[in-house]
Amino acid sequence: MKITRLHIVSLCLMVVMVACAGRLPSTSKSTSIIRKHFNKYGKKYEASPFGNKKVTNVEILSVDEIHKQLISVQAFVTLEGSDVHKVRVTIEKGPFGWRYVSWENLSSGG
Repeated sequence: MKITRLHIVSLCLMVVMVACAGRLPSTSKSTSIIRKHFNKYGKKYEASPFGNKKVTNVEILSVDEIHKQLISVQAFVTLEGSDVHKVRVTIEKGPFGWRYVSWENLSSGG
């Protein structure tokens, strides 16, 4: 088999695409992580604004890379009863995929 310039360019392009893949979680993965976290949080901390309320919707506003494998996600979290909270959730890529690290409530007035 004769290797041509097209083969070399294609191979280089594939290497670049694979190297860049997975730097940010998909929107559906971010939504899933946030929904799962706040549903668990509401069960554990019943006196909080998230207490005993299921998440009905998560709207991702932005996804920013803090550094490799650490991501900041800003989102609106809608709970049962139409409560809406703007939150910033930090997630990281661990050995088995993306996972929750921390969060802060951006909608609370100070």
